[in-house]
Amino acid sequence: MIKVSYAPGRARGEGKLTGPAVKKVAEAVSKALSLKEDFPVSIALIDSPAMQRINKEFRGKDKVTDVLAFQYDEPEAFGEVLICPAYAREQAKDVGRLLHDEMIELLVHGLLHVFGYDHIKPTDAKKMLPLQERIVKKLI
Repeated sequence: MIKVSYAPGRARGEGKLTGPAVKKVAEAVSKALSLKEDFPVSIALIDSPAMQRINKEFRGKDKVTDVLAFQYDEPEAFGEVLICPAYAREQAKDVGRLLHDEMIELLVHGLLHVFGYDHIKPTDAKKMLPLQERIVKKLI
């Protein structure tokens, strides 16, 4: 089971995920992955400058992105998901969906990354993206 520690940052309104919504997503991902033991994951909403800085430092990409996920080997923290609501807002507008729904999908996406899923290679994408879609459909 994913045990979340959530920091909503300064996000306001629909860009702020509620604690119960985050917990519901964590439970849905835990169930989909059949997780039996506890995995601590920290989730934070961050602004565009912070996201750009972290993306540059860890991925070598000097630009803002929607979500970053990290997996750790430390017992007190298994993983971390960072989401940029400002970037998500633009993405949601581009595809004509509610920001809240976009945020839920990004959280699912980030959690799957924490647990080793990826979508860079087509074979990996065929595993991750349909799983992500199934989980998101249950949540929104």
